[in-house]
Amino acid sequence: MLLIVNNGKGAEEISRSLRMQNKIVKPSEAGSIKASAYILSDGSLSHQKDNEKIIKNSTKPVLGIGAGSLFIAAAFGGKIKKAGKVERQERIVLEKPSPLTLDMKKNFTVVESYENVIEELPEIFTSMARSPKYDFEIILHAENPLFGVQFNPEKGADGRMLLANFEKFIGVWEKYHK
Repeated sequence: MLLIVNNGKGAEEISRSLRMQNKIVKPSEAGSIKASAYILSDGSLSHQKDNEKIIKNSTKPVLGIGAGSLFIAAAFGGKIKKAGKVERQERIVLEKPSPLTLDMKKNFTVVESYENVIEELPEIFTSMARSPKYDFEIILHAENPLFGVQFNPEKGADGRMLLANFEKFIGVWEKYHK
């Protein structure tokens, strides 16, 4: 089962966008439930400690969306900063392929809604995509199946394909990492 950690924003929309069985849980509950993967929803930075427990202890795929992406970077020493309120469609440029971007064009459109960004990305991560205004739109951990996206794929545009690709990745991961 895929657990969606509800950090306050987008969990229901994410759940409706997925085909595989999933369950929405509070950040404090997620560590006690066995899961095949996790999605850390966008929301409040006040849930950072509970999310970091999941990130640090999981051997399963984790996708952080919005604040969830910030939690992933911060768990490995990344620096977060205020960016002001952003609500817009944004053009993303894919710089390197990743399991999240299979069959996606080099340039694609997503919906962004955030107030904080990664200021400094830890060396263990690679930025896979950028936008004209932000360098860390999609990040990938070099050793573990940890992904982060700054935008909100559940809100539409080309982002929904990214959620479908994460589901495919979970299936492949489970097949080869039992």
